[in-house]
Amino acid sequence: MQLEPEWDRENAPLTDCALADWTTIPKYTTEEVIELIKSQDLPILSVHASRDVGNYLCSDKERDWKKGKHVTYDSLLIAENTGAETCVFHLWDTWKTSFDPKKVESMFLEVTDQFPKVKASVENIPTHLEGYTPFGLVKSFEHVTMDLRWAAMYKELDAFESIINGIVNVHLRGSLKESKWVLERSDFDFYEALNKIRKKWGYSGLLTVEPEGRKDGSLFASFLEAMHTLKT
Repeated sequence: MQLEPEWDRENAPLTDCALADWTTIPKYTTEEVIELIKSQDLPILSVHASRDVGNYLCSDKERDWKKGKHVTYDSLLIAENTGAETCVFHLWDTWKTSFDPKKVESMFLEVTDQFPKVKASVENIPTHLEGYTPFGLVKSFEHVTMDLRWAAMYKELDAFESIINGIVNVHLRGSLKESKWVLERSDFDFYEALNKIRKKWGYSGLLTVEPEGRKDGSLFASFLEAMHTLKT
C-alpha cells in the first residue's frame, strides 16, 4: 500500500511534484484511508509511507519536523490498523548535502517506538549527504528495506549481507523483457541478485515487486509469467 503526498489537504508534495496535479487529486484523511482499505478486505503486507517524510525531517524548520513526525505517525497508524507487518520510509532528503542523520533518527524513533507491532523500515534511497552512502545511513536502523535499484547504483549489494537479519523488505526493481525481469544499469543480473539474497543469505521476508518502464494491459500476460519466475 503506497501512501501518496498528493492526498494531503494541507501541503503540496515536496518531491516528484510533476507526477500529478495536487490541486485536482482527491484528498483523504488517515481515517478514510484505513476505512477504505478495510472495506475492500484487502490483505496489506506492507505500507509505504509518503515519500515526503524525509524532506520534512531533514528541513531546518521546526514546523517541518512536526509535520514529518505527524506523517510518520499516520503512516504507522495505517499500517497497524490494516494488519501490515512493515512500514517503509524514505527517511532523508535525497538532494540535501548537509543534515544531521542522528537528529533525523532521533525524531523518527520518537514516533516509531509508539508502534511496537509494526516494523518501521528505512529504505536505502539515494543521498547527497557528504561522507555517506545509502548503506551507511540505513545500517544503524533496526529494520531496513533494501531496494535493488539503489543497491546497484551505489554498488552496495554485497554490503547488505552484513545486516541481513535486519532486512524486512526487499524492493525488486525490474523491467519486463520477454516475460522475465531485467534490472537496467546494473553490474548484476536481477535473478542473480534474487538467488543470492534468498539462497545464499537465507532471506525469507517480504519481496515487493516495483515494475519499471511501460505498463499497459497488453503486457498483463507477460507480467503474470514474470511474477511466476520469482517462485523458482
